[in-house]
Amino acid sequence: TQRTRFCMIAGIRDFILFKETKMLWGFVAVVAAAAACNVVLTAVTGASFFKLGFAAQPIAHTDALWNVLGLFLAGFACVLLGGCPMRQLVLSGEGNSDSAVTLLGFIVGAAFAHNFGLASSGNGPTANGQIAVVIGIVVVTVIAYLNTYKK
Repeated sequence: TQRTRFCMIAGIRDFILFKETKMLWGFVAVVAAAAACNVVLTAVTGASFFKLGFAAQPIAHTDALWNVLGLFLAGFACVLLGGCPMRQLVLSGEGNSDSAVTLLGFIVGAAFAHNFGLASSGNGPTANGQIAVVIGIVVVTVIAYLNTYKK
């Protein structure tokens, strides 16, 4: 199994499964560095780069159901792809053409979501976005089922 990944979730998983404390300290270092950078930017610029909590964050909404469902869809689809988007990026850089096509799909999907009103905003998820998430979950579930139980 590959134990050197540039993915914080895989690092947490490796810490739990393999008791690798280096992974945990790496995760803590990334979070601490990001928090420190945001606090410094807030102090220097006067703009609010650091706001603790979920409410009133820039370009984010607090509708927990659609946050969970959207990330469930993203995670489920990435499991079927064979790894997180960062892994796809690294593999495409190593010359993996499947990962390169996957990255093109990410780019086209993002453009499609923003141009056709599927992307959420600070005001909350759009109705079309909610429909797209439900359709996406159904499609990914069907793909997983058909590819899991074929002979």
